[in-house]
Amino acid sequence: MSESRLRASASSADPPAPRAAPRAFLLTGQSGERQFHNQPEHWAALAAILRAADLEARVISDDLDDLNPANLARFDVVLNYSTGLDASEAQIRALLSAVEGGLGYVGLHAATATFRSSRPYLAMIGGQFAHHPPLKAFTVERLAPDHPVTTGIAPFTIEDEIYHLTDVAGDIAVLAWAEGQPMVYVRQHGAGRVCYIAPGHDQRTLGRPEYARLVHQAIGWAARRRAG
Repeated sequence: MSESRLRASASSADPPAPRAAPRAFLLTGQSGERQFHNQPEHWAALAAILRAADLEARVISDDLDDLNPANLARFDVVLNYSTGLDASEAQIRALLSAVEGGLGYVGLHAATATFRSSRPYLAMIGGQFAHHPPLKAFTVERLAPDHPVTTGIAPFTIEDEIYHLTDVAGDIAVLAWAEGQPMVYVRQHGAGRVCYIAPGHDQRTLGRPEYARLVHQAIGWAARRRAG
């Protein structure tokens, strides 16, 4: 994957500033019998990350019916840790309309491998999961020191899956890499800020303080305030 193609800057257009502390909604869940991203330890680790963040409210749900305009209007940022789900056109439309209107969006790990039948969703998140080599140790490095999502985070080594993406948007700004693959990137979707963090297979990554800080800073950036 060409690095030069991935270095375009995200737009800086900003809607009005939100309340003092962001309100966060996290979508989880996985289709099929193999629930490798949807075990109690995943819920516990994600809940711990959100509990440690400076948030006015935090809600975790695996109910796709929560993707509706009235519910999404209650939040400043949506996080998505779901895998392989199929949402209705109305649910996708509600999510994308909210992001276009200024709702922040943070995709975690398999967020590029969910809602895969929706081209508009994949365009919003900026890429689609293609494959990954076997789980292995690797270093997340070349973190952008001056971006709010990655500032203050030194390179760190984890045991996880290196996601390879396809249909990568030309306007993403990559903030961290591993073995030539983007591990963290941002882009703009309408008035909404979008961040994608590729690692996060299980507790070995979800439990790392560097990962929690990444998520906290991504929430703060997407919601346009400090959340860590």
